[in-house]
Amino acid sequence: MVDITHIQNKSVQVENYQTTFLTLKVDGRLFRLDFIDKKEFKLKKGILGQLRIYETRPLLIDYNENIVTAYINSKPEHFDDFVADFANAINEITKGWRSWANYVTDRKINSTLNNFLNNVKRGIGKLMEAPFSITQIAIKVCDKHNVATKMFGNELKRENFKLMLIGGDNYVIAKEFRIRQN
Repeated sequence: MVDITHIQNKSVQVENYQTTFLTLKVDGRLFRLDFIDKKEFKLKKGILGQLRIYETRPLLIDYNENIVTAYINSKPEHFDDFVADFANAINEITKGWRSWANYVTDRKINSTLNNFLNNVKRGIGKLMEAPFSITQIAIKVCDKHNVATKMFGNELKRENFKLMLIGGDNYVIAKEFRIRQN
């Protein structure tokens, strides 16, 4: 077994991958990197870039924090300003890696952006289901606009998932990465 820090910050090339591992070329040698409890994967075969491992990044928020459900109990005085502030606050945390709309919609129950907007206009209904830190910043926006809210599961519980980033936007999120020379 090789320590992953041995190849961290080095230029690597993705040779091949499957759902549970990938093969990297580093300094002319092949390494197999196994994913333990993989959550998200966005890599391309042949991609070349510097390998970095992170424990805190905007992409990890969805996996490293518990999900809090928030409901709206009153309507904002200025609807458009509220929605703009709400979206901007979430986008400030996610830094463009995820859309703010991901946290106010739910495909499983066919809850769309229009559902969110109607709930805000009426001042009643589900506001969002999001990681703790995103919910906290959204609630600050609600407080700024004098919008009453109710939350469930509103305490921080942390996980320890990691992000492996290669180049600009090629990544894998998993609990652990185990590496060995092929």
